[in-house]
Amino acid sequence: MATYKDIKGFEIQYLDSDPATSNVGQVWFNSTTKTLKGTVAGGGSAGTWSSGGDLSNSYAYTGGAGTQGAALSFGGYPNIATSEGYNGTSWTATNILNTGRPQLGGSGAQTAAIAVGGDSSTAAETFNGTSWTSVPSLATARGRSGVTGNSSSALCAGGYNGSYIGINEKYDGSSWTEVTNLNTNRANQGSAGTSTAALTISGNGPSGVVVDVEQWDGSSWTEIASVNRARGNAGSGGTVTTALFFGGEPPGENTEYYDGTSWTEVANLATDRYQISRGNVGTAELGICIGGTGPAGPNPILTATEEWVIPDTLTKTFTVS
Repeated sequence: MATYKDIKGFEIQYLDSDPATSNVGQVWFNSTTKTLKGTVAGGGSAGTWSSGGDLSNSYAYTGGAGTQGAALSFGGYPNIATSEGYNGTSWTATNILNTGRPQLGGSGAQTAAIAVGGDSSTAAETFNGTSWTSVPSLATARGRSGVTGNSSSALCAGGYNGSYIGINEKYDGSSWTEVTNLNTNRANQGSAGTSTAALTISGNGPSGVVVDVEQWDGSSWTEIASVNRARGNAGSGGTVTTALFFGGEPPGENTEYYDGTSWTEVANLATDRYQISRGNVGTAELGICIGGTGPAGPNPILTATEEWVIPDTLTKTFTVS
């Protein structure tokens, strides 16, 4: 039978402690714990949440945009115009929205973000890293919609304006045009991707919570793998091939990771929450959960930020069963 040396060309290291750094495929025997260990590649199932910097004030039903190290949170309940920027450590007030409102959607980079709709509003605004500018309005007023893209090319799908709708509008930097509707009317959904390749995830529909996920290819929506746990008012971020969906209503801490084929339940948020900052915020590898409403009585509005990280590598203990 071939030995490890025969296969790899070198012997297993005999160490009294795990190495401080190691590469994928490296194997060693820890003489202190009497265990055989090695380094394997990380993955969605290895991700964890940790505490980030708190918002300056507590908000719910806000819009969000940006990345884990450069995020935005804007608007909120009841008719808040406040906007805050995150640098990966702390939040700082930025210029306020022109139209304060809750239940708006957001997407894009911290220096190229878009805020869309909100509480039956048609308003749309873009942010350049310094100030918000009003741009052409949506054709159909709605709040709680799913928004993807950025300040020059965006998609606004579904939402609520007295009833759950599936209307989908695309922004080209100068105007909004109605394009193919969602297959299932919904609001309070998660979103990920761009204006030409997007996901709309779960949410609330006319008959209750929607479990299904739809993918946009630039011209039509197709139903793909459903989430394991349907919910509305959750947080989300990523692309059509790797996405993150977390928290939601009823207040929960559940997180799901999408690998382009299926959704897997992974590590939970530290704090149960819903009404999380809505939009395509962060990535599946470096996610961010902003504010929201917590479960403790009577449902306090939160300032807490949590950050999701998937490690590049993991140390694995090998066993025989």
